[in-house]
Amino acid sequence: MDQIKATLYSKTDPALGSVTIQFPIHRKEYDRVLEQLKPLGIGSPLDQDCQIETLDSHYPILKRLEETLVNLDELDYLAKRLDNIDEKATTFQGAAAAEGITSIQDFINLTFCCQDTTVITDFSELEEVGREHCIKNDGLTVDEYYSIDGRAEALK
Repeated sequence: MDQIKATLYSKTDPALGSVTIQFPIHRKEYDRVLEQLKPLGIGSPLDQDCQIETLDSHYPILKRLEETLVNLDELDYLAKRLDNIDEKATTFQGAAAAEGITSIQDFINLTFCCQDTTVITDFSELEEVGREHCIKNDGLTVDEYYSIDGRAEALK
C-alpha cells in the first residue's frame, strides 16, 4: 500500500526541479528512483539531502515534514513502518501531536512505541478506556481488570 507521496527537491539548488515519489519504494523500483533523483543531486544513502516540498499521506500529521530535509532511505523506512501500524493511525497521529513530533527520526521512533499509547476519542467512557489501557500495557487478569479505577487511569 502506498502510504506517502512526496515531492522532493534539492535545497542547495532548487532550480533543478523536483521529483514526486511514492513510498514505500518497491525493491524493483529503487534503482529507477535513484536515477530520477541523480540530476537533482539528491538521494544520497548517507545524507539528509532531500528537501520535502509537499507530502501527501492518509496520516495528515506527516505534513509536519514538509520543508524539512530527509534522507531518502529514512522516508522509505518510515513508510514501511507505517504499513505495519496502519490499524493504529489514530494512535500514531495523536501521539505525534501530543509529543510535538516534527522530525523524521522521531516519527520513525514513534512507530516502534505508539502501540503503548492510548488515544481517548470518547471521553464519556473513561472507565472502560482506562481499564483497556491497563490491560493492553500491563497484561491484567480479568479480576484485576475490575479492581482498577479506570477513570483515574485514563486521566493519568
